[in-house]
Amino acid sequence: MQFKELWNDLHKENAPGKPVYDEWLDKYQDILEGCSTAVLDLGCGNGNNTLYLREKGLPVIACDHSEVALQQVQQEIPDVETMLVDISERLPFDNDSFDVVVADLCLHYFDECTTVQIMHEIKRVLRSKGHLFARVNSIQDSNYGAGRGEKIEENYYFVEGYNKRFFSVEDAKRFFSIVGKVDVREADMLRYRKPKRVIKVKVEKG
Repeated sequence: MQFKELWNDLHKENAPGKPVYDEWLDKYQDILEGCSTAVLDLGCGNGNNTLYLREKGLPVIACDHSEVALQQVQQEIPDVETMLVDISERLPFDNDSFDVVVADLCLHYFDECTTVQIMHEIKRVLRSKGHLFARVNSIQDSNYGAGRGEKIEENYYFVEGYNKRFFSVEDAKRFFSIVGKVDVREADMLRYRKPKRVIKVKVEKG
């Protein structure tokens, strides 16, 4: 099954109604309040972070490669702009377009070459001194597949039906430093049925 078809099926099976968000972006409220462009929400899924940002009064461009996910966003958050985007390809935006990019739990599905390419694309569309806020799987994320499955690359496995990357702190620094100055820390995410261990990343483009 193609990756896109997999996610369309998952969103159909788990149609959640109104998105439920956690408050991981609260820490960056001062930066968000100073944003002079729309926020780019990459891999928006059913719109958890999109809803959070809209409730803060921020314009958002919500992007995903799943048509089903975007339909759910349009239904629950009708005042937001949505775009069908495959983040493994060139992003359909001009250079220096955004003050803030949010990429929550969408950057850990790719091989090393593609991950590097994605980082360069995020850097390209960010303005100087712009920020990327992201969360990715941690190598400590044992509840959601860390240390299991068929190894493809270092910390990259076929597990639970698709490819997943698990980041160490050092991995996160290495990849995200392509975009700019990195602040990285581990945290527990509690939005799901079981705690999920993630790497939280804040990057400022130089």
